[in-house]
Amino acid sequence: MYLKYLISTAILVATASPALSQDQYVRPLRPGEDGSTRIQSSISMTFPVKDDDDAATQQQVALRSFYKVAAGSCALVLETVADTCEIAGMSTNLNARDRNIGGYGGSQLTVSGQITMKV
Repeated sequence: MYLKYLISTAILVATASPALSQDQYVRPLRPGEDGSTRIQSSISMTFPVKDDDDAATQQQVALRSFYKVAAGSCALVLETVADTCEIAGMSTNLNARDRNIGGYGGSQLTVSGQITMKV
């Protein structure tokens, strides 16, 4: 009986030893990599259009609002998940729509885009 336990223990140790003695492989950084990661965020904002105001001015106001939210995204990332943050890329789209169907709805501007942050 004692011999069975001894043989079982020896087999267990023999099978576990190679796994425990392996070195952990860490992939080396590729050229241009600095060990950081990227976070991507999508934002979409809709603004009503005022018929009596200049269209270009209203578009600038909408884009300015989008850029303020984008700038605040890094601050939010710093508060929650990262020690450093910088905006690495951004794309924006501005669309105007006339939703004035039967006198309801009205025109609107929609600003949407992607923000890529390096953290």
